[in-house]
Amino acid sequence: AVYQRAAEAVGRALELDPESGDAHGTAGYLKMVRDFDWPAAEAELTRALDLSPGSAYVHDLLARAYWAIERYDEALPLARRAQELDPLAHRNDLTTLLLRAGRYAQALSQAKDSAEVDPRGSRARATLGWAYFFNARRKEAVAELEAAVALSARNSLWLGQLGQAYAMTGETSKARAIVTELEERAQQTFVSPYHLAYVYTGLGEADRAMDLLER
Repeated sequence: AVYQRAAEAVGRALELDPESGDAHGTAGYLKMVRDFDWPAAEAELTRALDLSPGSAYVHDLLARAYWAIERYDEALPLARRAQELDPLAHRNDLTTLLLRAGRYAQALSQAKDSAEVDPRGSRARATLGWAYFFNARRKEAVAELEAAVALSARNSLWLGQLGQAYAMTGETSKARAIVTELEERAQQTFVSPYHLAYVYTGLGEADRAMDLLER
């Protein structure tokens, strides 16, 4: 329902100003996250960048599109440029991209900077946690993910990631306790199956994780 409203709004924006880079950027983002149409997303986002070469937002969106299909060498300059254009924004996206690209030492340096800028930001702390994790500093990793959960009032996204980290560090009972908590919460309010899939992935229960991801 929200995607439909967004599509209607961006369609109206483009009627009012067909040369709006931000509107083309949002249209491209919808092609990516709603339609999974990567060629159309790339076309819209490239058009957006041509129209708004100084937009950090558009640089970041095109970087996301490229990293989603593992075109990391194209994504990284865009993500870095987004941060140059808006130094207080998009820091966590750059860390995430570096992690996905396997550049773990760079990711850790970037994640520390992001957490210093936003020490109470749950995403900054969670992303720092994974940067520690992939640099074989697992105790610090778990501590940062625990901080993200606490700072976000036990947001189900970070809770699921903490459960995954617990499972991957051998704390299986803690991971299963998080599964129970999320399943009980899901009886009262929406909990994304994706967040539960994190924990089952960490536990090595691939079939269960796939069922949740398909849902």
